[in-house]
Amino acid sequence: MLIRTISGAVYLIILAGFFLLRQFVDYRLFAILIWFFSAVGTFEVVRANKEKTDKTEFLLSIIFGIIVIPVYCLIEYWFLIGWGMIFALGLMILFISVNTLIVYLRNKKVQDEDKKKISLIAFIYPALFLIYILHANNLAKDKGFLAILLMFIISPLTDTMAYLVGMLYNKIRKGKAKKLCPKLSPKKTVAGAIGGLFGGVLGGLIVYFTCTKKIASINMFSPILVLMSLGIIASIFTQVGDLFESYIKRKAGIKDMGKIMPGHGGVMDRIDGMLFAGVLISLVFTFI
Repeated sequence: MLIRTISGAVYLIILAGFFLLRQFVDYRLFAILIWFFSAVGTFEVVRANKEKTDKTEFLLSIIFGIIVIPVYCLIEYWFLIGWGMIFALGLMILFISVNTLIVYLRNKKVQDEDKKKISLIAFIYPALFLIYILHANNLAKDKGFLAILLMFIISPLTDTMAYLVGMLYNKIRKGKAKKLCPKLSPKKTVAGAIGGLFGGVLGGLIVYFTCTKKIASINMFSPILVLMSLGIIASIFTQVGDLFESYIKRKAGIKDMGKIMPGHGGVMDRIDGMLFAGVLISLVFTFI
């Protein structure tokens, strides 16, 4: 428990540090954290499914996870503002095409449907999701800050409230609480999922009451209603992301995606839900 607490505290300190750098030095510095998530996260996803990928697929996936964020930043910050996403998506398509061509030239007749899916998943997850988060970071000063803050508050609060409510209700029901999705995650309960929704709302309210000046600078109809609604929907996306990660781990036959955070697992074990919520929040703030 002590190791888990220390590991979690270090993670929070790192996040807080990058938020401060983003806010008071240069917003582009936040891309360093996103690049780390992309490089390590992609490695964890590929390694988890190494039995279903060959060396070529493994190397191509790792290279893509390492270079896609720098390519995005290079285009977006120094060459063609607003085109970073297009180039990143183009790079993804290129790597997927090369990977598919190599497999075809080797005349591999893959019968395993899971193998076909997994051979491509590392070119999309987590890198593509992280590009959307980086896109949100690049929005106008206050919009970008609020979007990123919501991502990193709503998802953890969703997980925390889901855990606490689920555990408490399960004790009241003496271990007979209804399971949410027992085949993917036996410990998740319906009560926990509902508790997670309250966590999302709480996250939206925290941002609303602590960032009133920044919210006022954005043309947003009924901010408290928008943030509460966004909290609920982002909480749902967070929980879908958790289940998707559970699906990958279940197929790979592993408990954690990595060991970089003792007591917590890997990078992907910490950001899985936030990835899905991040895409939603990024799109919402893009069109506000």
